[in-house]
Amino acid sequence: MMPKLVAGLFCVILICGYVKAQRKTVLLEPQNRKINQGDPLPPQASFDIQIPVNRQTGIIKINIIKGSNTKEVIQRTFWVRPVNFTGEFAELPVDVRLRNNSKYGFDVTIYSILSDSEKVTLTQILHQNIINYLNANVEATSNRMDVASNAAKMVQDLNALVKRSLTYYRNTSQRDFEGFSDVVRAKLQQVEKARLNDAQYNVIKGAADSLQTVNEMKAAYANKLTVELEQIILNEVDNYLSLDFVKLYDSFVIGNRVTERSQTVLPLFIGFGGVYLSGDLNDLEYDSQPYAGFSFPLGKGTETHFGRTSFIMGVFLSNFKDGKGKTITGPVIDRPIFAGLGLRLYDFINLNAGLVATSIEKQTISNIKTEDVKLKPFIGLNAQFNLWLGLNKK
Repeated sequence: MMPKLVAGLFCVILICGYVKAQRKTVLLEPQNRKINQGDPLPPQASFDIQIPVNRQTGIIKINIIKGSNTKEVIQRTFWVRPVNFTGEFAELPVDVRLRNNSKYGFDVTIYSILSDSEKVTLTQILHQNIINYLNANVEATSNRMDVASNAAKMVQDLNALVKRSLTYYRNTSQRDFEGFSDVVRAKLQQVEKARLNDAQYNVIKGAADSLQTVNEMKAAYANKLTVELEQIILNEVDNYLSLDFVKLYDSFVIGNRVTERSQTVLPLFIGFGGVYLSGDLNDLEYDSQPYAGFSFPLGKGTETHFGRTSFIMGVFLSNFKDGKGKTITGPVIDRPIFAGLGLRLYDFINLNAGLVATSIEKQTISNIKTEDVKLKPFIGLNAQFNLWLGLNKK
C-alpha cells in the first residue's frame, strides 16, 4: 500500500505543478504607467507581472499596496537581472491573492546598470565625501590631534554618510552596507589619543630628514595618522563598492487599480490520501485512494495563517480494503466520506487532515446504525480549483 500512497501524492504534486504553470501574466508598461492594459486585475489567484526591459535594466522592485497608499504594502517582489540574460521581459511573481472588487496599487522602482565611467564617478564621489568629513572633523594642533567627536560617534556619522551617498544606488547582490568595522573604530581611537610630542618615536626618518625641526616632525606624524585613517576607511568602502551596482532609473506609482467584480465560486479539490484502519506501528493497517470534495475558507484573505485554513468535506472515489481484502465502504453513498481541515501550503497545494466515516456495508439514511459507522483519521494532499458559478455581483 505504501508505494500506492506515494504514487498518488506524487500525482497530486504534478497536477499542482501543471496548474501553477498556467499562472496568469499581467503586463506592466512603464512608459505609459499602465498595468494589464487598463483592464481589471485578476482576483483570488497568483499571477506574474511582466515588464519590458533593455540591456541596461538591472533591478526592478515592485511593492503591491492597498489603493494608492505606499505605506500599506501587502507584498514586495523584485527581479534582479540574471547573468547572461538576453530576454526582452522580466517576470515578477505575485503570490498574494487580491480580493474581489478591491483597489490595489503598484509602487515600481527600476534601476539601470552602471557603466564603467559611472562606477569610477561613484567611487570618486564617495571617497571625496569621506575625505571632506575627515578634514572637517580631524585637525592637528600643536600637541595633539583634535577630533570633533569620539570614535563611536564618528563611525556612526561615517556609516550614515555612506548610506546617504548611496541613496539612489543598489547592488545586484541585495546587500546593505553593514557599517565600518572595529578596525576603523580602533584607528579613530588611536588618532584621538595620539600625542604629537611623541612624533620623533613614530616617524621613520631618512637621511634627508635628519635636520627636521620638531614642528616638521609633528606635522609628518599627524599626516601619517591621517593618511592611515583615510586608507583604512576607503579600503572598506571600496570593498563594498566592488559589488555590481545599479542606479535609480525610474520610480512611479500606479494606484487604485481595481480587481475583477466578485463572482460566486465553489472551491473544489481533488487529491490523494491515506486512512488509518487499525493496528500499531509494528502492524499498521491502512489504505489510500483518490478523493474529491469542497472547501470552505475559515477566514478572509490569504495573508494570515487563519486565512489559509478551510473546512473541507468530500468523498473518497474508491472504497478501501483492509489487510484481509475485505471492502470498507461508507454510509449512505457506498463510499467513505470525510470532513476535516485544509491548509494551503503554496499556491494550489493544500494539506488535508480529518476523519473518514466508514462502514462494512452500505446504509441508507432511514436505516443507518451509528454503531456500524467507524471514524478513521486520514491525511492527504490536494489540488484546489475554483468553480465559477457565473453569478456576477452587481
